[in-house]
Amino acid sequence: MLQPIVPAKAGEISLDYHMTLEALRSGVGNQYHVGSMAQAIYMTMLLNQRGYGAAMPDLFRDAESVILRCRQAGLETGVCAVDSDAYALLGQVLTLFDQQLAAAPVQELIAVNARLKQLFSTANAQRDGKELAP
Repeated sequence: MLQPIVPAKAGEISLDYHMTLEALRSGVGNQYHVGSMAQAIYMTMLLNQRGYGAAMPDLFRDAESVILRCRQAGLETGVCAVDSDAYALLGQVLTLFDQQLAAAPVQELIAVNARLKQLFSTANAQRDGKELAP
């Protein structure tokens, strides 16, 4: 639990996110791909906040903005796609995430994943007009 994830598993996780980004770049993405990329952004941001990796200050804000625009466009047009600038930006996030996977102990990945699930659950409950008990 104190060691980084085994390289084969890290590669499998990384490949999934990189394939997701390619789907968005090629214009065949859907809301699942948008959600998956959002998960990658937030995982990377949370790991960065815990001291894994060095990101430019605006990277996560810009990536979040890109993925929210992509989601909205997908809802309006049925096409979830990113342009070349958005692709490059999201590629930077995934490059950082790959570095984090190689360095962060498994227990950190588990903790960040749990935190991310909590954040998404809270956001979904608020969106649905429900309140969660503390």
